[in-house]
Amino acid sequence: AMAFALAGRTPPPGVRRAPRRRRDVSARAYDTVDALASRVARSLATHGVDARYLSDASLEMLRRAGVSTDELLRAASLDDASDPETARAAFAEWSKAFAAEVAPSMRAHGVEADALDARAEAMLAAAGIFPDWLRWYQNRLPRADVFDTFDTFETRVAVPPRRVRGMTLLDEAESEFGKLQVLRVDDDATGADQAFAGAVVLMREHTPDAVLSEYRAGGHDSSRFITTGGVFDLFAMLPPLVAGQPPGYPIGVIGLGAGTVARELAHFYPSHGKVRGNARRVVGWELDPAIVQLARKHFGLAELEVSGRLVVRVGDAFLEVRRAFKEGRLLAGIVVDVFDEKSRVLPELTQMETWEDIARALAPGGRVIANLSTGRGAGADLDAAIVAAECAAIACGNGEAMLWRSGALGVYNEVVITGPPPTPRQWGPAGGLPSELGQYKGEWYPVKAPPGKIHGWILDP
Repeated sequence: AMAFALAGRTPPPGVRRAPRRRRDVSARAYDTVDALASRVARSLATHGVDARYLSDASLEMLRRAGVSTDELLRAASLDDASDPETARAAFAEWSKAFAAEVAPSMRAHGVEADALDARAEAMLAAAGIFPDWLRWYQNRLPRADVFDTFDTFETRVAVPPRRVRGMTLLDEAESEFGKLQVLRVDDDATGADQAFAGAVVLMREHTPDAVLSEYRAGGHDSSRFITTGGVFDLFAMLPPLVAGQPPGYPIGVIGLGAGTVARELAHFYPSHGKVRGNARRVVGWELDPAIVQLARKHFGLAELEVSGRLVVRVGDAFLEVRRAFKEGRLLAGIVVDVFDEKSRVLPELTQMETWEDIARALAPGGRVIANLSTGRGAGADLDAAIVAAECAAIACGNGEAMLWRSGALGVYNEVVITGPPPTPRQWGPAGGLPSELGQYKGEWYPVKAPPGKIHGWILDP
């Protein structure tokens, strides 16, 4: 029997240990890597371990790592792990990403990777969770107490605050896509900054008019949570449209940024909400690792990871979406929020093949909501946004979609939701749409592609 004990760890001075009692977050964290249970079973078999004969202590360790042991045992009974070479090749590719998911889950359960003993490390390694990677990722999470409401982490200032474009610079980081800046907007901001008054925003130095993410910490008083008043509020209208999907299907975010949309979804659709299908885990893909690092320091991203409501993956989201389909991991809905360095639609989004890949990753009846930014000024590209919207409607909505009236209620974004118009129930109190978002319901208009037509139909009279 592979029994072992977990070693304790004394927290550093000034940091309180998370309470020992089991929280709702712990139960949610168990579901973090259900989709990988079959691979864990195969990884164990590669090391000569049959998951069906693990001791209770070993199963508990895997639960603390975020693995659903029910799914693991089911996968072990179904999986043919007779080809160890194939298994080794398979889990070698995802072991690093797996460790990134497991690290916050273990911390949510009060387990520090640095304090694991040799037997615990051997158990995790056999499951494909390599301790060195686990320590590496966990050491990059903030060593802060896990609050019950998960509302605030201390903001760490990495650079001396100074004034930049009328705002206070809190931090900055170099990136291959352009220098990133974390700025706090004054509470009494006016003009173009008024909509972001009091918020912490993420921008690139070379595109100061494009806000990548924003964060408005409300402390432990959830009534102080402030909607963004922008495109992120529109993204938060998605869950009621996919509430009928199986509860284990998460919402994917292509272009996570600093996690603003994930935070809104966690706030508006808590796990104890009246419509359970609205409270879904979010899997967010972000191409720029520098954004993720800043987000964990200044935008509350780490608390969402620890809570089990968010899984962060760094890499090319389009490749990951294709991989998710091949691995049979379906998404209830997908938020698409990616654009080029001039805030314009990516060329990939004007190609039908990209949207067909996204559609294959959707569960039947799933929806996509996409921010199809045209850019601003002389470089604006409306044609690309129209082509992308038409592709999205045909590939992901069976030719139907709803378009946002750009400029309505101060939201100057071009946004599309695939599929037919919502029913009164879906975007009503019974469907769980928050009252704060009700103001946006009347500013969408439906479009439908004529039979056999792919492009040029949205603007047809």
